[in-house]
Amino acid sequence: MMFRIYCLSLVVVFLNALSTANAQQATKSAVMIRTCDGKDVFGVTEQTTLSIIGDKQTQKIEIANLLSYHSAHPASAMEQQWITEGLNILDGNDLAKSEQSAATLTDIGLPVISALLKDLPDTDSHEPNYRYRLFGRIIPGHADGFDRTLGLLRLADGTTIRGNLADAKIDLVDAEGKQHDMLVNDIRRIAVLRDSIERTFCLDALRHCTYVGFMDCGVFLVPNSSLVCDAKGLVRLSFDEDGWAADPDGIFEPLEGKRKLQEGFRWGSVLGKI
Repeated sequence: MMFRIYCLSLVVVFLNALSTANAQQATKSAVMIRTCDGKDVFGVTEQTTLSIIGDKQTQKIEIANLLSYHSAHPASAMEQQWITEGLNILDGNDLAKSEQSAATLTDIGLPVISALLKDLPDTDSHEPNYRYRLFGRIIPGHADGFDRTLGLLRLADGTTIRGNLADAKIDLVDAEGKQHDMLVNDIRRIAVLRDSIERTFCLDALRHCTYVGFMDCGVFLVPNSSLVCDAKGLVRLSFDEDGWAADPDGIFEPLEGKRKLQEGFRWGSVLGKI
């Protein structure tokens, strides 16, 4: 049975436990940089601003006000291989492989957009199809534009800016004190670690179910992050049959003759994964 009516509100608070030494140094920002060869580099930077060249102006962005920067410069040879292979898997025939490929393509980000749009013929087909969801995971519709060469900045107040880094490099010092000179052309993404992030989601079972795919919250975790989650609401799986309705924990006692579990979990239960 496919879920029919499903609107649950889910609030998730992400707590990133930064080291005391880093927290005490207000002039430094803790960041994670994803390189074009798929490596993650964690460290702190003494840079307080980033210079951004947009389509109309150049401006300074305070790193303290930045959630993330996503580069739009062309895909590397390795990324291009991942894009080609990944898009071929997003047919929904194997949901596990499709989910993994979607996650990989989301990590690559903006360089996927052009190839993805070419791979989306207007056939009026319907979900499950990870191609539909992938575009929104990479870039919100309100931030889309005609110039696909511009990067994307997500700010802490929820606004977005299109533009490219004008800085030649970002200097990082990792936990072991090693200096990293990260060249801008080698950077695919910059994420700024924050003490806490709170997100509220509305889940819709016709889109956010295991038959179709998980909803991407857009938050990256580090090994010492903490999660606090709360969910409320009611899901009706069979309209007028109240015995076939559930809260976020799922149906405790299903109707007589009905299965208690779906894929190892209670029907209607809210699932999360990292």
